[in-house]
Amino acid sequence: MFVQSVKSNIDQVVREFKGMDKKIVNKAVVTALNKMGKELKTLAKKEIVSSTGLKAGTVAQRITMKKATWNRPAVVINIKGRHFNLIESGAREVKGGISHKAWGQRTKTRGGFIMDGANGNRIVVKRLRGQKTSTGKDKLKGMYGASASVEYFRGGVDETLKARVAHKFPKLLR
Repeated sequence: MFVQSVKSNIDQVVREFKGMDKKIVNKAVVTALNKMGKELKTLAKKEIVSSTGLKAGTVAQRITMKKATWNRPAVVINIKGRHFNLIESGAREVKGGISHKAWGQRTKTRGGFIMDGANGNRIVVKRLRGQKTSTGKDKLKGMYGASASVEYFRGGVDETLKARVAHKFPKLLR
């Protein structure tokens, strides 16, 4: 999912820095863009962590950044992936279900349990009553919490980042 792009107009910057070599200005713009991108990636991670209650490392694995280069003066921040399984929200089995801390508050969900998934990871699932597999067992469905990409727009993180770019990027070029 494409989330945020920090761009620059090289020609406009060159006009501001009259008399300087275009290569030097180009390098300064790329350096400023990459510094800004790194700061925005950290800020996005902190905002998503505060709104979802997930661990920072878990969210950081979903956020990637493409750096600016001399021929592509733009930084692109991508937030990939789908919803996090409740096991990522500190889920534990309690009597009658699962206790988890999705969206920052510990709540109890009835009917869920923790099991090993197909690839050996622990996941939280619940039985779908009335639906059977071909062997006669109840079907299982994963239980999910927050999504990093959805929380990015829901929590207003995009507006926060745009305001930070407008405020900070001109200072980085000076």
